[in-house]
Amino acid sequence: MSSAKVTIIGNLGRNPETRVNANNTFIANFSVAVNNQRKSATGETVKKTDWYNITATGRQAQVLAEHAKKGDQLLVEGKQTFNPWTDREGNSRVSIDVLVQDFRFLGNGNRSVEGQAAPEAAASSEIPDDIREALNTIPNNLDFSGDNFPSVM
Repeated sequence: MSSAKVTIIGNLGRNPETRVNANNTFIANFSVAVNNQRKSATGETVKKTDWYNITATGRQAQVLAEHAKKGDQLLVEGKQTFNPWTDREGNSRVSIDVLVQDFRFLGNGNRSVEGQAAPEAAASSEIPDDIREALNTIPNNLDFSGDNFPSVM
C-alpha cells in the first residue's frame, strides 16, 4: 500500500470544528490556506491560495480544538488524499484532504498547552532543516503560465 505524505505550512481558514465519532474518538476538522506567488511569463506577480481540508484525531484533535484559532499559522504533516465531488452547478471538483500525523504551532507567540509554555514566535530556525532545505531549492524562475508546466531539471 502506498500513501502520500505532505508537509503544509499555512494559516487556519476557520476555527476547528469538533465532534466525537461512534468509537468515542475526538475529531477536529479545519481548513488551512497556503499562499503562493510566482512570476508570469510577462513578469507580473501572480498570487494563488491553495486550500487543504485537515482532519486531526485523538489528543492532537483536542489540542488543536483548544488552542488553534482562525488565522493561526501551523505546520501540518500528514497523509494526503484527493476526493472528487460535484458542486451545485454540476462542475467536477477535487478537495485536498490531509489526516494529521504531526503538527506544530508557528508564529503566534506564547501558547499554553497542557500547562506548559509553548515556544516563542517561529523563527526560521524552528522550521525543520529538511523543509527549510526544500524551500531553498525551489527555482525562482518557474513559469506556470498556460497549461504547460516547466521542467525544473
